[in-house]
Amino acid sequence: MSMSLKRNQLRYSKPPPQNRQELLQSIERDRGVLGAYLQKLNSQQEDITTSPASAPLAPSTPSAPVQQRCSYDLFFESACITVKNLPPKLAAEAKSRISQIISEFEIRAIEMEALPHQGQAMGKSRSTGDTLVDDKSEIVYEFHPCP
Repeated sequence: MSMSLKRNQLRYSKPPPQNRQELLQSIERDRGVLGAYLQKLNSQQEDITTSPASAPLAPSTPSAPVQQRCSYDLFFESACITVKNLPPKLAAEAKSRISQIISEFEIRAIEMEALPHQGQAMGKSRSTGDTLVDDKSEIVYEFHPCP
C-alpha cells in the first residue's frame, strides 16, 4: 500500500503550471529535454550502424520509415507522457476524446475511399448533345429545356 502511495506522490510531485506562461515554459523545457534525448539516441544508433564490428549484425533498413517514426511516433509518445501525468479523471477524458477524434478520421478515410468506388459502381456514361447513356444499365437520359 505504501509503495503505491509513494508512486502516486512521485507522479504528482511537480505542481501543475498555474498560468499560460508557466505552461509554455514547461512545454519548451520538456521539448528541449526530449530533443536532447532523441539526438543522443540517434547519435548512438549512428555509432552502432557505422562501426565495422556491428555492421554485419545490423540489418539494413530504409530511411523512409525512420522519418515517419520521427513525425508520428514522437508526437504520440509526447501525448502519452502528457496524458500519463494528468490526474486519473482527466486522463480518462483525454483518452475518450482522442479515441473519438481518431474514430472520426477513420470514418472520413472510409468515406474518401468509398467515393471513387461509387463512381465505378454506377458505371460509366457517355453523352452526346442532350442525351446521356449509362453504359452499365443502358439507360438513356434525354434532357429538354424547360418551356
